[in-house]
Amino acid sequence: MIPQQLILRNFLSYRQAMLPFRGLHLACICGANGAGKSSLLEAIAWALWGQSRASREDDVIYYGEVEAYVDFEFTVQGQGYRVVRVRRRQQGTVLELQVQTAAGYSSLTQRSLRATQEKIIQILRLDYPTFVNSAYLRQGRADEFMAKRPSERKQLLAALLGLEQYEPLAEAARDRAREYKAQITLLEQRLSAEATQLAAQAHLQVQHQHLTARIAQQRQHLHQQQRVLQEQQAAYHAQQLRQQEYHNLVQQQHTLATTIEHLEQQCNALIQQRQAIANLLERAAELEVAACQWQNLTAQESALQQRFSDYQRLRHERDRQQAILEAQRQDLLQRLHKVDTQIHLIQEQSQHLATLIAKEPDILSALEQLQQARAQLQELEELQQQVFPLLRAKHQLETQRQQHYEHLRSRREELQQRWHHLQAQLNRQPELEQAVSVITAQIETLEKKRIYQEHLRQKGLERRQFMEQLQARQRDYERQIGHLDESLDRLGQPGAVCPLCQQPLDEEHYQQVLRRNTAEKEDLLNQVWVIREQLAVSEREIQVLRREYLAVGYEVSELTQLFEQRGYLQQQIQSTTDLGSQLTALATELEELDALLQTKTWGQESLRELEEIEAHLASLNYDEKNVAIARAQVEQWRWADAKQQELRHAKRQYRQLQQQLPPLEAQQQQLQQELATLLHDSEAAIALRALDEQLAALAYDPKAHAELQAALRTLQPQLEAYQELQRGRSRLPELDQKQQELEQTLALQRAQRDSIQHQLQQLAQSCTAMAAQAATLEHLQQQLTQQQHHLEADLAAHGKLTAELEQLTRLAKEHQQGQQHLEQLRHHFRVYSELAQGMGKNGIPAMLIETVLPHLEAETNAILGRLSNHQLHIQFITQRSRQRGSGDRKPIETLDILIADCQGTRPYESYSGGEAFRINFALRLALARLLAQRSGSDVQFLIIDEGFGTQDAQGCERLIAALNAIAPEFQCILAITHVPALKEAFQTRIEVTKGDQGSQISVIA
Repeated sequence: MIPQQLILRNFLSYRQAMLPFRGLHLACICGANGAGKSSLLEAIAWALWGQSRASREDDVIYYGEVEAYVDFEFTVQGQGYRVVRVRRRQQGTVLELQVQTAAGYSSLTQRSLRATQEKIIQILRLDYPTFVNSAYLRQGRADEFMAKRPSERKQLLAALLGLEQYEPLAEAARDRAREYKAQITLLEQRLSAEATQLAAQAHLQVQHQHLTARIAQQRQHLHQQQRVLQEQQAAYHAQQLRQQEYHNLVQQQHTLATTIEHLEQQCNALIQQRQAIANLLERAAELEVAACQWQNLTAQESALQQRFSDYQRLRHERDRQQAILEAQRQDLLQRLHKVDTQIHLIQEQSQHLATLIAKEPDILSALEQLQQARAQLQELEELQQQVFPLLRAKHQLETQRQQHYEHLRSRREELQQRWHHLQAQLNRQPELEQAVSVITAQIETLEKKRIYQEHLRQKGLERRQFMEQLQARQRDYERQIGHLDESLDRLGQPGAVCPLCQQPLDEEHYQQVLRRNTAEKEDLLNQVWVIREQLAVSEREIQVLRREYLAVGYEVSELTQLFEQRGYLQQQIQSTTDLGSQLTALATELEELDALLQTKTWGQESLRELEEIEAHLASLNYDEKNVAIARAQVEQWRWADAKQQELRHAKRQYRQLQQQLPPLEAQQQQLQQELATLLHDSEAAIALRALDEQLAALAYDPKAHAELQAALRTLQPQLEAYQELQRGRSRLPELDQKQQELEQTLALQRAQRDSIQHQLQQLAQSCTAMAAQAATLEHLQQQLTQQQHHLEADLAAHGKLTAELEQLTRLAKEHQQGQQHLEQLRHHFRVYSELAQGMGKNGIPAMLIETVLPHLEAETNAILGRLSNHQLHIQFITQRSRQRGSGDRKPIETLDILIADCQGTRPYESYSGGEAFRINFALRLALARLLAQRSGSDVQFLIIDEGFGTQDAQGCERLIAALNAIAPEFQCILAITHVPALKEAFQTRIEVTKGDQGSQISVIA
């Protein structure tokens, strides 16, 4: 990743700032504490990964503003990209990703914030933890890599090297292994259950044969019972026919009783009708008078009904006209209200525009000030166009001279450090030879202990073999004791025989055999107890040997490290043999460089050209502050342009409003006149007055009409009685004839009822004998049903057994196939388990880390040698032995870091702040260079935030020399510092200041 440009708006301490990275190679960001130096780099991290030092997301927004905006442009492998991240207070974050094309920037933003973030990480091939532990030496977190636990260091290094790609493969292999393991478990459970089922197959076949024979017997017995039941059913059927005849007669008797009852009811009804007609004949005169009154009232009601129709028509017409008049009135009222609203709105707008027009003198005065400020700014910008080429040329000359000077200084520093290093190595030769002698003596001692350890192991194996022999003898004795116990049990049974000759035992022989067997058992038991004591003693001896073996093994484990140290020291002794000639050559070159630097005989031509440019700049009398003041004045009076346009628009709008007001006032008066005319002289008003006159002339009385209708309803019952009287007079002869016919039919039905009663008495005795026969038949039927149920149950059991046997036959075939499939699953499980182990953290990634660590260690020591005058040395340890007493001899995987100086190896925490920073700085630079050399992550951007304050003058010079040495390997290196002496060593500086308008940036070359 190579940065190109950073734009900030309302981010942390910046209100608005822009930092171009193009052309920046090795630069420092300087300024006072709290000015906002680190915020520039925090903005880069926040734009790319959404991470910052703020505890809450809204804390990145400048105080008092509603949103923070960061726009960061960068290139990756020659392709340009742009990331824009916006945070709105209490709302959310917006993230955009764009790629540079020939036509401009094209969007790569995904559907969600998380997907876009993953796309950025995929392009960078670098996540935030990897960035801050490699390319970004963050303020207060320089020791982040060193402070991590050994296991976390190894994980972080694996992430830097891109080895996390093996973890998904290992996890996929583990998932497949777990799947096969689960399938194996399920299949083993299924095969176990199938084996249990198949074991019951022989027992089921025996049951099937027994059940087949029983079913044949039951079918024969059932056939006999069915024949007896058929004979009983034939006799019972004859009895059922007689019972059916009895039931038919009972039904006929019931039907006749119902018919007779119905005929009697009809006779009574005829008698009641004749009595009602007789009652009406007695009221004949009264009913005829009421009928006459009904006819007179009906004629009057018809005349009133005609007037009621006319009254309804006139009332409907009057309501319609009234609705028309009200609708016209509402329409006029709405139009009048609309006109009133428009007039009121125009008056308010006119008053507001008049207020703005009154400010015209102030606006014209501001416009004059703006024109003067623009003229002054134009003059200064023309002068700036003349100055900028001179400044650029001056900067290039100064850069060339400084680079030449720095190259000479760096070369001298490097030669001097090399000379001191070689001299120190030459002085350390006696010390190294003494150390080799001490280590050789330690190695000889440990070699003797290793031989003793092998002796202990052989002795332990001998004791183990002896214990196995004792255990075999113990098992043999216990088996003999078991045989004697069986013999004693047989002797205790009645009729016991001799175990040798198999003859019956008398009392004397019995006692002899018993004593002999008992004595043999006691002897064997004594032998077993002796063996157990010997086993316990041997076990204790083995425990002692094991503890001593482990103790010696822990000491011997240091032998390999001592061999390495001796070889390393011998190599150093061998390398010091030709140091004299190297020291002479270095001293000669140092003297030449010192003479060149003291006489300053380099770059005379560039110095003369630089003096000419400075003289020309002095004659132009250009000051950047005047340009800034002129720009500020232009910005101060820029509001006058907008106000002038607003004033013109206000005047034009005011004239338009004054022209619209008279027509609206005239329209208002006209609508008021139309409303007054509508209520008196409109067609609807005239029609309403005419309808009122017609209703008055009609003289219809609704109350009188209602009283007449009530009188008609009162006469209605008497009218109905008169009509019933007329019908009754004509029906009297018919009723008499019908009554005579009913009485004759009733007599015939009663005679038939008596005949049926006589027949029922004769059939009653036959139905009583049928009940006993029905009970016998029911008992037979129950026995037959029970026998059928037993047969059906046996048939069902027989079918179930047959199905189970067939299923077991199929199951046997499936069981064999399952065994074959189980072997295949076990093979797959073994394959994927080995793949998971190989792809895991202790497999291929561990091997790759072991390959990379020597390069990282060498690179770190090279940089650390420059920073510490070769006084500090770092070593990576990837494995260490387990603690004493641990049964596991496998070494522990780790990533320990050992730091050594002239006083020996010490913990990291015991070094001073300056020394700790040099160690961290060297390791961080080595990590960054390692990433730059690998194709996995294209890290061309290095950031060093603070930490220089812990260094003395000599340490700062060494840091600058180290940065110049690694500068060609990076496209951009930024160092943040507030140390005045250190920032002067950089040719390019980015100065950060903080004022009332937030932090400001200025680039000084």
